[in-house]
Amino acid sequence: MILKRDEQCNPSVPKHQRRIGRYVNCVWVLLALATLDATPSAAADPIVINGPQQASIDQKLPAGGLPLSPGVANIQVFRASRAAANETDGKGWTYHHHVDLAAWKGRLYFAWNSTEKDEDVWPSRELFATSTDGFNWSPPSELFPMGVSTGSRMYFFCAPNGRMLAIAGLRTSNDQMTERKKGAVVVREILSDHTLGPVHVLRPPANPDQAKKLPRYQDAADAAFVEACNQLLVNKPFLEQADYGYLLGDRRMKWHDVNTWPADEPSQGEFERFGKAMSFYHRKDGALLAVMKWGWVLVSRDEGETWSAPVRPKTFVSGMAKAWGQRTADDRFALVYNPDLLNRFPLVVVSGDDGITFNNMRVVHGDVPPIRYPGLYKAPGPQYVRGISEWSSDGSWTDAAKALWVCYSVNKEDIWVSRVPLPLEDGDDNKSWNTYSPRWAPISVKSVGGVAVLQLEDRDPADWARATKLFATPMTALDISFDVRVAQGATETLHIELTGPRFARTALVSIKAADLAADQWVKIRLQANCANRKVTTKVGDSAAMTATFAEPVDAIASLTFRTGDRAAPASPEQDRPTPASRYEVRNLVVRP
Repeated sequence: MILKRDEQCNPSVPKHQRRIGRYVNCVWVLLALATLDATPSAAADPIVINGPQQASIDQKLPAGGLPLSPGVANIQVFRASRAAANETDGKGWTYHHHVDLAAWKGRLYFAWNSTEKDEDVWPSRELFATSTDGFNWSPPSELFPMGVSTGSRMYFFCAPNGRMLAIAGLRTSNDQMTERKKGAVVVREILSDHTLGPVHVLRPPANPDQAKKLPRYQDAADAAFVEACNQLLVNKPFLEQADYGYLLGDRRMKWHDVNTWPADEPSQGEFERFGKAMSFYHRKDGALLAVMKWGWVLVSRDEGETWSAPVRPKTFVSGMAKAWGQRTADDRFALVYNPDLLNRFPLVVVSGDDGITFNNMRVVHGDVPPIRYPGLYKAPGPQYVRGISEWSSDGSWTDAAKALWVCYSVNKEDIWVSRVPLPLEDGDDNKSWNTYSPRWAPISVKSVGGVAVLQLEDRDPADWARATKLFATPMTALDISFDVRVAQGATETLHIELTGPRFARTALVSIKAADLAADQWVKIRLQANCANRKVTTKVGDSAAMTATFAEPVDAIASLTFRTGDRAAPASPEQDRPTPASRYEVRNLVVRP
């Protein structure tokens, strides 16, 4: 999106689009440089992303037309609803964003900021939920008492002495907040029994009268808690994650001061874009690497005391949403981000062996449901991704050895987590399903009498349950059979999709619940042939029906089951759970 100068200042154009438009006018050339392989000049960049995927992204196709990372589970932790407040947060607030993830004593901890409908406004509070398996989450609770805290870029710090701290900004007024106003910090301990300790001031406000009579952390009776707070305050990379390094004061990296930049630096005019939403990881060579909004990257070889000059790697295309990098349990590296200067979708992962060179771009979350509620600065898509950082884990999350876990918001409305199996590479069709599981439309796989049964349930008027099976090798012809059982009272239609290598929908077979006998298993058979562009469907004992492909493809790469369709509710009052439509699928057989 390129905006004319008058559009850049026009208040009728959404603020986030004006911001993006101003920036894209300067850096649109990055897209042209995202070629099949890194150019020789890109070899010096601190991040190099190889492969043809960036240049092939087509936002008109599902998930940008990119391949899925095999076996990913997308799990909705929290679903906003004004009408069903008792099922959500107890208040019916519809803005949920600024997320962070931690592991503590065998549980995942997930925190985020929540407001009535707009970003960085009052009333506001910080919520958190926990899970012992990553799939089933507790109802949200307040991380700090409402009125005490403001949103933060990070909420968890596992101190070297073994204590887990929760932090947030200290709210000093009810005015609209900006990151530049968030200098004071509150802290409390997450205890071993998963209860929360008393609230203290970690970093005081400039005006002591704004400390809300909270005790200083130095005055706590628990010496180990005080030690943990001190360990946090000397950790420069952790504090540098807050925008513009404000939590470090005079200790922040020098590049936050525009006067330290070279006089001929062409990005000085966009200086305000630098220093927001940093994340860090240690590369294989031991260097600390920082990535942030707009694709800025820096390197430190002394644990954040000094930093290389900021650069935007030519092959790392990233806009206003966050990027996340980390070392994975298989001693490799992952970078998760939105590969677009404008759109905050899809959410992708690239992988590499050294933390410098990445490839194999795959989709983590490609679904973009409708925005149900208007709000200030809201944008569609899975965005502001974070994972379990080096500073937010006690090492007790055992599944970290098997999968990468990342969290994010969707549409700045709903809160999601994804489990991405390791290793991050192409899989085969024996791997688990790729699932998209909203809170009101859950997916599960269970064993019934030794037989694996895929269950899709849909109570969501604006979303669906979806499960996709990737084929190890795309097939020009295939014969698929499976059993389906629909529960009594179902009204949503079961859609069965065959898709090509870029997820273009080749064939769609829709089966209405009313056409199946409730609570009885029915055999369904699909035969598809790319040569004649035909798909034949036989449901139980009914006559077979043949249809022409919706789009011609050279091969079929995946099979998807999903429930119903999407439509934004006509009114907030209709955005509440509907009666459940439940389907079960078993005995899936796919033959070429």
